[in-house]
Amino acid sequence: MLANFHFLRPLWFLAFVPAIILFISFYKNKSNHEDIWQKHCDAHLINHLMVNSTSNRDNTTLATLIFVIWSFIIIALAGPTWSMYSDNVYQKNIARVIALDVSQSMNNNDISPSRLERAKYKTLDLLKNYKEGQTGMVVFSSEPFVVSPLSSDSKTIANMIPVINSTIVPVQGVDIGKSLQKSAKLIADAGFSNGQILLITDNEPTDSDNKIAKELSTAGYQINVLAIGNNKNITNEKYFEDLANAGNGHYMFFTKDNSDVEYFSNDSSLQDSAKSTSNSTTANNLWRDQGHWLIWFVIILALFIARKEKLGRLC
Repeated sequence: MLANFHFLRPLWFLAFVPAIILFISFYKNKSNHEDIWQKHCDAHLINHLMVNSTSNRDNTTLATLIFVIWSFIIIALAGPTWSMYSDNVYQKNIARVIALDVSQSMNNNDISPSRLERAKYKTLDLLKNYKEGQTGMVVFSSEPFVVSPLSSDSKTIANMIPVINSTIVPVQGVDIGKSLQKSAKLIADAGFSNGQILLITDNEPTDSDNKIAKELSTAGYQINVLAIGNNKNITNEKYFEDLANAGNGHYMFFTKDNSDVEYFSNDSSLQDSAKSTSNSTTANNLWRDQGHWLIWFVIILALFIARKEKLGRLC
């Protein structure tokens, strides 16, 4: 037991500092008061002149009790522990992949600083909002490339976002269908039988892309689409909507505020069926906070100073 003993919230021990300062100040003031009489009176007269000596002793006892109570409270708040218990944690078991278009068209600056840079900002915001499940990422032009396999640590993916640009893919062009297939394979390789794919692109999907999205949807993969660009320069949004519909997913056009990020961060709003999400239960071992037992000592000690006239002696 002693080998495992520690405190869950050790910073509470800083509260001892004001307690010690007040306790020392009390004794210092008490000593100064007694020294004044000793300096000006004969020793054999002190006991007769110090008519409140009994009261002074009571005040010392009272101050000590208050310091002890304060100490017990601090130790309780610090969370002493030496044993663990098992607690079930329920969470959504979501598998998702972000497929980001890095083809040359994404360098268009009709939205500042460029479509690709704004898409990267949106991706970073999405990663911050993902609280449950596992996330992976691919980038694509004419060929898809894995940035990160599925992981519950979104920060690792976020650290890779700043270096992404159009030059990291060796072959230019664009093939949305291949990126969707690669994303689905990434989900399957992580052990999931279904999941969500968020396609971020400015390139209009083709009939071939829609066919692939339909096949993936049948296999349990939901295809969501975030179109990036200035809507004046996107000739036909219907192509993006058709792809999302084929993939049993949702479509949204780029917004200057965060409404698109909030929409695609809300997994519950994206669920058309129970396929994409399941709940998992994991048993976590947690340290048991034993500080509450000290409160009984605080209550017992407080009974000795609960009377109003006792507390008034220190004021």
